[in-house]
Amino acid sequence: MSTDQEILVLVVSLLLSAFFSGSEAALLSLPHEKAKQIAEEHGLDSWAMKRWLQMPNDILTTILVGNNFVNILIATLSASIAERFFSNDALAISVGVTTMMILLFGEIAPKTVGRGHSEKFAATSVLILTGFYYLMWPVVKAFTKIIQLVLGKNANVRSRAVTKDDIEVMVEMAEETRTMDSKQIDLLNSILEFPSIKVKDIMVPRTSIEAIKKDSSFLEVIKMVREVAHSRYPVYDEDLDDVLGFLHVKDLAFMGPDEQKNFDITKYVKPPFFVYEHMKIQAVFDHMNRKKVHLALVKDENGIVVGMLTLEDIMEEIFGEIQDEHDDEEDLIPGVESAEGVLVPSTISLRDLYNEYDIEIPLNDNYSTLNGFLMEQLGNSFPKKGHLIIWDGYSFELVRVKSSEIKEVKIKSTTGLHLREPDKKESKETSDNDHHKAIGAK
Repeated sequence: MSTDQEILVLVVSLLLSAFFSGSEAALLSLPHEKAKQIAEEHGLDSWAMKRWLQMPNDILTTILVGNNFVNILIATLSASIAERFFSNDALAISVGVTTMMILLFGEIAPKTVGRGHSEKFAATSVLILTGFYYLMWPVVKAFTKIIQLVLGKNANVRSRAVTKDDIEVMVEMAEETRTMDSKQIDLLNSILEFPSIKVKDIMVPRTSIEAIKKDSSFLEVIKMVREVAHSRYPVYDEDLDDVLGFLHVKDLAFMGPDEQKNFDITKYVKPPFFVYEHMKIQAVFDHMNRKKVHLALVKDENGIVVGMLTLEDIMEEIFGEIQDEHDDEEDLIPGVESAEGVLVPSTISLRDLYNEYDIEIPLNDNYSTLNGFLMEQLGNSFPKKGHLIIWDGYSFELVRVKSSEIKEVKIKSTTGLHLREPDKKESKETSDNDHHKAIGAK
């Protein structure tokens, strides 16, 4: 064989190695439910997916045999070509070049592409691999039998637990076919997103924390409890960066006149619990459960308190608004008619704003709520009632401002398109959660 012919065969072998490696990555990363969905359709892709689901061991063994064969051929041809050009150092050069070519062009690159485009390449790969299967049938069957003898007749490389990708595909299919209602789909999506959500995405911002000063009298504490109607409050000395702990309202029950007169709140304060804003809420939820605490203060990387988080906040991220005995339905603010815009509290998180009304404002390291976004838009200006901010097809009108703090905002589309109107049947359930109320702990 001439040098030109050897180089040509080497290039073809390298392409086949890339094909086998990419096919393996695409097939093994394709969610099982997606493969079943494609198999139920019509055409060549459907036929290919049926083959994959029926005989995964045979197809993967075909990949194994084919890949090893072409890799051996690449090594042999590389050695032959190197010997012709570098007779003295042929072995070292051929080993180095072969290793580099197989790793880069025969393994890493094709597997990366295969994993990233599994749905696109999987069916086409099976069609081509079926031809190789029949071409190498005796060898493939021999290896399959050996695998069954070693691992047992029931060995199946596709037997595995249901993955997150499988669930995501099932949810997509349920949305397309409308076999599940919107509440069930929202619940599944919330569960899937749960591991990636950070504390800063759902915390109550510092400006909205309802806290009690250490030197407050009994009557002052009771007045706040009546006004805010939460069950737990942070207690601080100078400011929120000097928190002494948390007060549970039930600990003040049945206090006599003398105790009320000589009231010392520090006797009833429980130690504070701190978390950091970039922590994942799944880990925080587990930790709070173990420690049996319902409320945590959130710190940034500099140790400054930037917000507060409750167990209820975390639960509502999965299940939606949880109405309890302290919630006053009349205080909750549902979206008004979509043609008129929507009225929301400034403390609504950007995540909730998108989930409830399809208004997407990109998250930023500087803010996670509508209030933070608007304050950044205002720059050095103080917010005033009637202020109008135009941004990306939306107008934000400051409807209620108290002591330079934005309370309520009316959002309206400036493009002529209506905002999504909440389902009337679910208006009570989808009225904004505690983040929509400016808040403390419940």
